[in-house]
Amino acid sequence: MPLGPWQLDMGEHKCRLARLFGTDEAQTIFILDQWNPAVSAQWAVAGPPVRRIRYSREASFAFGPDGDAEEFRFTPGTLDNYGDVIGDRSTVTAHSHPLPGESDYDWGASPRGILSLDTSNAASIETLMISQKGAHSFSLRLGPMEKPLTAFNACMENLVEFWGFDLEEQKAVSTPARILNLEKVAGRVQQSYPRDALRNRAQADFHLRLTVGTDGSVEECFLINQTIAKDFDMTRHPCTTFKTIAEAEPARMADGTPVRTFFNTRIVYRMRGNAP
Repeated sequence: MPLGPWQLDMGEHKCRLARLFGTDEAQTIFILDQWNPAVSAQWAVAGPPVRRIRYSREASFAFGPDGDAEEFRFTPGTLDNYGDVIGDRSTVTAHSHPLPGESDYDWGASPRGILSLDTSNAASIETLMISQKGAHSFSLRLGPMEKPLTAFNACMENLVEFWGFDLEEQKAVSTPARILNLEKVAGRVQQSYPRDALRNRAQADFHLRLTVGTDGSVEECFLINQTIAKDFDMTRHPCTTFKTIAEAEPARMADGTPVRTFFNTRIVYRMRGNAP
């Protein structure tokens, strides 16, 4: 059962929605995080029930009764004082198809605007079930998600303004900015991976937010939510590669006018043989 109300927090780079469950002596926390306006959010659960789930094996989650449900694999981790944590890097809790980025999505018919979680479908989401064959399953009674996600979407809009963008202008964007030579950039980032980190099979996860100008230049790059393995040399910075060699197509209005905007991406450093 919920231990308290929903808590919404806007940081410099992300919005977080969280709620406590269980008892004062054995608290479990559910978290939703977003680093940019999107139709998806990253969720996590940490607390005593997670200890019963076996790591490095397939598990499944279901936002019920009518939300997303799928299998996923997770690796060991902890969160603050809550202990073991389980989560999915990016899941859509409620949405309509097709989604931006899918092959059949029509940008012309459905401009980018400010992407958001689908609050209308969220009205029917009240639980999160975590299950694993041969292990203990558990569920959280989230309660109706429409109002919490409406506040969450508003937080992301406020964050866009905090970054220095005009909200109404961003809502009018028809097609988003994109990196034209992403393979080249990814290859250069790979070449820049620190040798000490390679020898030690160290890994790192980065979220980056770029500011793409009206001429397609990368004006700014922010490294956010970094999870850096031991011995990772931050002098070989991914932002340096993006600002040096990235070629971008600027965001545009419906009439083709270029617009200064933000572009988010994620870089995952993984050694062969390590789980994703």
